[in-house]
Amino acid sequence: MSNNFESTTEEIRERYIPISRQEIVDDLIAAPHWQDDEKQQFKQFCQIFEALYHYKFHANSEELKRSYAPFNPDADIVSRHKYSDEEKQELNDALVKELKQLLNNANYEELTIDSINEAINAESYYGVSVEVDLDDFEEMIAYYRGSTTMTEYKRTWYTLFIRKKAIEVPIYQRLFILLKFKPEEDRVKELVETHGEEFEKKARKHVRYSRQALPADLTEGHIFIKLFKNLPRTDLEMLYPNQNVRLKMFDKIKLGITGGGGFLAGLFSVFTKMAIAMTNPIAFIAAFFGLIGVIVRQVMNIFNQRTKYMMTLSKNLYFHNLDNNMGVMNYLIDMAEEEEGKEFVLAYYFLYTQPEKNYTQESLDREIEAYIKDKYGCNIDFEVDDGLRKLRKEGILIEQDDGILKVKNLRDANKCLDEQWDNFFTPE
Repeated sequence: MSNNFESTTEEIRERYIPISRQEIVDDLIAAPHWQDDEKQQFKQFCQIFEALYHYKFHANSEELKRSYAPFNPDADIVSRHKYSDEEKQELNDALVKELKQLLNNANYEELTIDSINEAINAESYYGVSVEVDLDDFEEMIAYYRGSTTMTEYKRTWYTLFIRKKAIEVPIYQRLFILLKFKPEEDRVKELVETHGEEFEKKARKHVRYSRQALPADLTEGHIFIKLFKNLPRTDLEMLYPNQNVRLKMFDKIKLGITGGGGFLAGLFSVFTKMAIAMTNPIAFIAAFFGLIGVIVRQVMNIFNQRTKYMMTLSKNLYFHNLDNNMGVMNYLIDMAEEEEGKEFVLAYYFLYTQPEKNYTQESLDREIEAYIKDKYGCNIDFEVDDGLRKLRKEGILIEQDDGILKVKNLRDANKCLDEQWDNFFTPE
């Protein structure tokens, strides 16, 4: 399979604007209508906003670090603070709430449990069959951004493996997952309640088997946060730490035929040698150990096939993994800051430079979406209400009774942002 791929965009309108904030700002500044002093004021407007929201998101980052402290599996610091169960629950709830808000600000879309189950039950693009117990998790949230397709080139049996065939693979360009295991005893209790008291021993074995891949220093109290890139939508099950690789039906048939044939041949040899065992016991012993060898070889074939699938999983996850735990938070902070900046600057630019059009929220939304499609070829669902919310919050938006939207001029807008910046550092 080729590692080179070519992305194509499906007709799915997402909130995410796939152009960098800096490029958008540069293009707006390069517009021919600006006077020199006005252009300088607009540059200053963008710079002050960037500094203002960078500081605001820094405060978000500090709150996320505080909430994540008792759950971070990568922590390498010593703390004298002992968290009570109530404190942990409060921090857990705060962490999940803050992350969901951050993901929304970064224009990620939530994956429902039905969508996750559908993806898990679909045929894997990588040809690996994996079983996952989703009920094993106390917390599980998944978000994506960029639902597109990727062109891969793969040799297939119907081209006799001579030439590669182009295959369109639906992918998530970015996929976020947060996982926290249930306490082992709680999960065992759930299984016993479902299957009956006699199932307790099997339930305990099932839970421990599903978690056998976890490193010894990781506990059920940890929260795992992962970010992946360009992941085929049919392979979400690869991402879960309690995965159990299963043999496909084709593998079972192949191993059954080869193993059954070898076993029957060995068994036949043993029975034929029994007839002459009294005269040639060495031949019987050789046939018997030959049969044992056949059985061992077939068992090893099963383990080898499972190992092959595990290597496929590891290799693919290596290239799809983008970040982990605290690194994911820092990445999302940066992405949310980017998206907020794009929405704010675009909304202000069109209201300021085209006051004669008397934009309403709906017409402004259509105008910006048309500009993005025209300029960059991207069909997006612009978050106009989010852009206007930020303009309103900073005291820049002027809303008339008839729904017409206006904004303060650049000089007054810069003054509003500058006052906000100064107030960050003014003692109460």
